[in-house]
Amino acid sequence: MTKNGITPQKSQGSKARSSRRDWRMLALEIFFLCFGLLIVVRLIYIQVWQREKYQKMAKVQYLREIPLPAQRGLIYDRHQNLLAVNEACVSVGVELRQVKNRAAYAEKLAPLLGQSVASLQEKMSGERNFVWLRRRIDPDQAQNVNNLKLPGVRLEKDSRRRYPHDESAAHAIGYTDVDNRGIAGIEMACDSLVRGVSGRKVIQRDAVGNSLPEVSIPDVPPVHGKNLMLTIDYILQTITHEELRGAMDKFEASSGIAIITDPNTGEILAMACEPSFNPNNPAVYAAATRRNRAITDVFEPGSTFKLVTFSGILQEKKRAPDDVIFCENGAFKLAGETVRDHEPRGNLPVREVIALSSNIGAVKLARILGKEKFFQYARDYGFGVRTGLELDGEVNGILKNPGEWSGFSLAAMTMGYEVAVTPIQMAMAFGAIANGGLLLKPRILSGWIEPTGEVKRLEQTQVVRRVISKPVAHLLANLLEGVVDHGTAKTAAIAGVRIAGKTGTAHKPLATGRGYARNDYIASFVGFFPANAPRYLIFVMLENPRTTYWGGYVAAPTFKKIAERIITATSGKQQKGEVEDMTEMPTTDTRTIVVPDVTGRSAAISAAMLEKLGFDIEREGKGDFVLNQHPAPGSRVPPRATITLDLFEIEAAGATASPKMPNLIGLSVREALQKLAFFKIEAVVHGSGRVVRQYPKAGTAITPDIICEIECQVISSVVKAAAVH
Repeated sequence: MTKNGITPQKSQGSKARSSRRDWRMLALEIFFLCFGLLIVVRLIYIQVWQREKYQKMAKVQYLREIPLPAQRGLIYDRHQNLLAVNEACVSVGVELRQVKNRAAYAEKLAPLLGQSVASLQEKMSGERNFVWLRRRIDPDQAQNVNNLKLPGVRLEKDSRRRYPHDESAAHAIGYTDVDNRGIAGIEMACDSLVRGVSGRKVIQRDAVGNSLPEVSIPDVPPVHGKNLMLTIDYILQTITHEELRGAMDKFEASSGIAIITDPNTGEILAMACEPSFNPNNPAVYAAATRRNRAITDVFEPGSTFKLVTFSGILQEKKRAPDDVIFCENGAFKLAGETVRDHEPRGNLPVREVIALSSNIGAVKLARILGKEKFFQYARDYGFGVRTGLELDGEVNGILKNPGEWSGFSLAAMTMGYEVAVTPIQMAMAFGAIANGGLLLKPRILSGWIEPTGEVKRLEQTQVVRRVISKPVAHLLANLLEGVVDHGTAKTAAIAGVRIAGKTGTAHKPLATGRGYARNDYIASFVGFFPANAPRYLIFVMLENPRTTYWGGYVAAPTFKKIAERIITATSGKQQKGEVEDMTEMPTTDTRTIVVPDVTGRSAAISAAMLEKLGFDIEREGKGDFVLNQHPAPGSRVPPRATITLDLFEIEAAGATASPKMPNLIGLSVREALQKLAFFKIEAVVHGSGRVVRQYPKAGTAITPDIICEIECQVISSVVKAAAVH
């Protein structure tokens, strides 16, 4: 039994168990082999087919791209006075991946950033990794945020636009939004020139969030914007702004507009709208206040529109200045309406129809001219079409085709009704009389300065068309002198100065468009001087004056005040009795030129700019920057004068002595920034005007990371020396 039973049975069971173990091992081996193959396939899939995807994901986790914003170009007036600058500030953002408790962050940051907790929570509620919490805050606010040491909160150096002269020229210059994009005025029209192109740099972060340079990805430096040069004259702009505001107060007007042009070139020397606004804080003003009404709003001009009739009648030789027109003793019935004069007149020569602004005389002359010719001259003067000024928002105005006229339309349009014009259109139309008969395109952009210092100047004068012949223009200018000498604008007269111009007084239409308001008027005056060789043209308009409403008693005296101050400012004489005889003003060849301020600038850029302006250059010393210049900035010199530049080398100065903080008290913002630039000191500007305080104080040792804060205040009488009282 032993031999035949047990031993063989044992051997068979053992084999069965061994076989089962082998199958289990084989299955396990196959499983691990398949699992390994799966991992290998997955790795190959990730490394080969999904390589780019995961590389991007990795970079998002450890690489961060930081924008390097381009500096917006500066804006200068025609004499290199700064109208728009960039001010140092800080923007606050947060990397949400590093924030564990967003609600707690919002509560801590809200009072420091001047925002509500709910507002910050909303900003941090998205899925983005990085969000801005507050753009462009003051450095002291930023320091308070930095003191919290909150993980993920990032402070970035930034800049914001600052307009040193506040409300003066606000409508012409415009303003920018929170992202430094121009959204009004020349800031908007030339945004592509001044904005520049931002650069970038890439950094990597280690496991604990520390930033490290990423050397494999080169930085892309920003391309800074171009500096703009405007035709605006800051002194004339300030005069216009002050006198227009004074006239509004005196005559209790609801609004006003004033424009100064050079009628020979079409350049805008000043453009003021009241009420104005401060472009440093535009959001607090209504949209209507921010609108540049000199180009966007139309008005029925009244008697200033009579230039169309007078020009046509003289150019077509339909009547001569001494031909007599019967003015119907003050009332003339036509097409069911009655045309009236302010004072009854009988027979008047054409020259007196102009001087005394007879409505009846003008209507009779228009009927002699005919409606087709009247329309032709109105269109030739630029009414009904945009002037082409570089600023956005200009409108066409309203000039109906003769086919749309009623039987009374020719008479109404002769008197400045049933037609709507913009202030800039009226200024350019009278400019055509002043310059000898040419309608010019207005200009506010003179050119720009490239980052290299190269000056690009635009074509100075662009002729749209000839409207009237030169002899007729001179004759009409002579006749318009009579308006000031003994006509409706005697209040515009200045002793010793030949002035030509025309008054306008018009009822305002009702808001319904049907009829006119009984007590609401537009009072205007357009004049130029000296009449025989015009250099300045001034348009003044006041809306809804309450003390009196005639253009000759409201707008004309405002013109006079502006003109007197211009004469004083340009002649350098401060007493009214010393105002020079402007019957023969100097020609361009003998005119002096204001020396621009180039101290603190690159020597190469300064020399290039001065040479473009027609100066000869001499250099004293060696260096890359201008320390001083002779003659001094603001001096008036003849063309081709020699400017001596004292050059300065920053490194050399630093090697000879331990540099000290310069004294900035009393300097303008620009002068202070230039002085700080000598020592590569970063500046933080508070306010505008001239420096009244600085920190650190003058004489403090300069360290590599030093920041100088300057507090500035506006000196109210910037042009006090030019005032005439």
